[in-house]
Amino acid sequence: MDIEEIYTPLNRTLLISLHPEYVSAIMNQTKIIEYRKRFFKDAFQAFVCTTGPNGGIELFIDCDAPVISNANNLATSGSLLQNDDYTEIHDYFNDNNSGFIIPIKSAVSFPKIPRKRLLNEFSNFVVPQSYLFLDDPKKADLLKFLLSISYKDHWTLNWEDKYDSISQIIQ
Repeated sequence: MDIEEIYTPLNRTLLISLHPEYVSAIMNQTKIIEYRKRFFKDAFQAFVCTTGPNGGIELFIDCDAPVISNANNLATSGSLLQNDDYTEIHDYFNDNNSGFIIPIKSAVSFPKIPRKRLLNEFSNFVVPQSYLFLDDPKKADLLKFLLSISYKDHWTLNWEDKYDSISQIIQ
């Protein structure tokens, strides 16, 4: 099955970068939220570029609108939902006392497309510092290529109970 079959044209499509350990954690479903100090504020789907010397694109995720709150609420939510270290997450958000947790609703993994290949085939390919929009007309060739990829694994997570837990924390 090609990614285009699960792609939602009405949602914005981003390219984001993550470290290899986080990409692996999403693939094995131990990472279900992403933390960001600043980010896009709507639901989105994204191709994920793994950072590092062996980097490339090997993951497509569908994310709900971020939960924006203070450091305490975000750290409490992260420790509850993902068993993350409260102090580490709180310290990450403490400078501005605010940030985002991004719910990952589903993920699709596929054989890695090496960064070198992407750089050779797409002259405007850039690994983003934070994110960039792939549904920009200037990125149409890259998006079309990525949507044609056949994937191997796909998982979906029900967030209903998790949202209830977050609501109780944020109240």
